[in-house]
Amino acid sequence: MLNFCELNETEFQEFVDKCQNKHFMQTKYMNNYYKLKGRETFFIGVKQDNNIIAAALVYLESQFKKYKRYDIYKGFVMDYNNTELLNFITNETAKYLKNKDAYMFTIDPNLIVIQRDTDANIVENGLNNQNIVDYLKSIGYIKSEKDMQVRWTYVLDIDGMNSEEIFKTFKPNTRNNINKTINKFKLNIRTLSYNQLEEFKKVTSDTSERRGFNDKSLKYFQDLFKSFENNITVKIAEINFKDYLQELNNEESNLNFQLNELEVGEISSKSAKAKYNNLLNEKNALEKRIVEAKNLIEKHGETVTLSAAMFITYGDEVIYYSSGSYKEFMQFYGQYAIQWEMIKYACEHNYKRYNFYGLIDIFDKKGKDYGVYEFKKGFNGHVEELFGEYTYILNKKIYNAHKLISKLKSILKREK
Repeated sequence: MLNFCELNETEFQEFVDKCQNKHFMQTKYMNNYYKLKGRETFFIGVKQDNNIIAAALVYLESQFKKYKRYDIYKGFVMDYNNTELLNFITNETAKYLKNKDAYMFTIDPNLIVIQRDTDANIVENGLNNQNIVDYLKSIGYIKSEKDMQVRWTYVLDIDGMNSEEIFKTFKPNTRNNINKTINKFKLNIRTLSYNQLEEFKKVTSDTSERRGFNDKSLKYFQDLFKSFENNITVKIAEINFKDYLQELNNEESNLNFQLNELEVGEISSKSAKAKYNNLLNEKNALEKRIVEAKNLIEKHGETVTLSAAMFITYGDEVIYYSSGSYKEFMQFYGQYAIQWEMIKYACEHNYKRYNFYGLIDIFDKKGKDYGVYEFKKGFNGHVEELFGEYTYILNKKIYNAHKLISKLKSILKREK
């Protein structure tokens, strides 16, 4: 017999930790964050023979007069192929939330709709959960017009592989860029503490302004950092321009030696002449970089932040959650250095997945975020198309009224 009930934090977390489709948004850590925001939350579940077989963290997302919208981000956490259970938890959640003046709730299952490759092409005979999509619709769920949470992600499977094996699977350009950060630029990766998060915020603010999206507040990042305890880390990639300049000077000395060697001998063959000209071109390019490095030191000082990124570690995966880079220093590939540092960490700590997280403009090569997709593709993972958000309406009259008012507000905002 199935029994719908409220769960305490401990039994909820113990259950989701064991589930295959767990997600960091369905954890006690995310509940910590909601509480810091002062939001109403609770844990619900279904038990069978006193054993939990389904669970969810429910969050009050918004309120329209006295009526409420609740969201279950990346939940329910359960076996969606168990249609009896899915129907039961839906009906019981509806009754439960109606008693709390809810006019709707949403779910956003952490499940793949259909398996895709690195180019987002559907994999022939791959995983397909269309039957679950169809069943959700048959019991009253409606696909939301807009997804509040990430729907398209990019994932690197690293289960059972060490970092050397993973590195070999990266695309050549990505491997070359990582090698430059190590051998040529000698970038340093630094971990930020809670009290240093303002450094991270400066980078994300610069990036959001440059790329035209709304950035999160410093308080948001601070609250998230506190809420996830030891399951969150922030990395900074920085360069010491003095050391970089020394490396360039060493390269120049080496080129001068090779050029002198050729000048001393007779340059009679075509191959020798070609080599000499190539070395000369390298020297000219290197001299420009030396001048650039000296100017950078004069303008910015010796040590400069290039990029920053925040990561969440939970369950089987490391999640690349948020990041930014200074445009002026993009040629030093700070994000490549950070990603490689964390991929190595994921391998060393036996994580199964490295999740590059959100994707936009996957199918639009002219889209402003297509470059982000190309960056992630360089690590040779695969695209995951998740279910996205589904709405369950509890009060159609209020739902339609709210929808109409929201549309009118949107029209007025555009006309201003």
